[in-house]
Amino acid sequence: EMDGLREETVPVSGRSGAQCSVASTRWYVPFFLILFLYFTGCFTQVKDEKMPYSGWLLLGPSAVYYWYLITEGQIFVLYVFTFFAMVATVMCQRWMGFVLDSNGRFLFYNFIITLGLVLVWVAYLWNDNVLRKKYPGIIYVPEPWSFYTLHIKGS
Repeated sequence: EMDGLREETVPVSGRSGAQCSVASTRWYVPFFLILFLYFTGCFTQVKDEKMPYSGWLLLGPSAVYYWYLITEGQIFVLYVFTFFAMVATVMCQRWMGFVLDSNGRFLFYNFIITLGLVLVWVAYLWNDNVLRKKYPGIIYVPEPWSFYTLHIKGS
């Protein structure tokens, strides 16, 4: 029991964790595959293409959206595999003399910032015993909704 709340007060969507994981993966695999395919077309030989100011302004809200998508959808592993594929693609394309264009930079920077946000989120909730029981296992990425209902809603 923590702050007067028992573990049972953390909502579960009515499905088991495995059912949620399979359902999330079914929807997100095509999404990340399309993002990756789009990313592979974002290379150019022009060395001076910079991201416009509007891109820099949208980077924060976009990264927060991806953070929410990854944490609430419980798709961190899929996200990390996509990110590693992006990093490998950048390294391979650089070896062939290509660099990211402004769209590719936006997406790549977005993934980097999102990874940072997820890591900060996990570090912040690392010692939360109730959430630890709800999300057991090696990969611990608590959902924002569970955090909200456990720590904020009752306040």
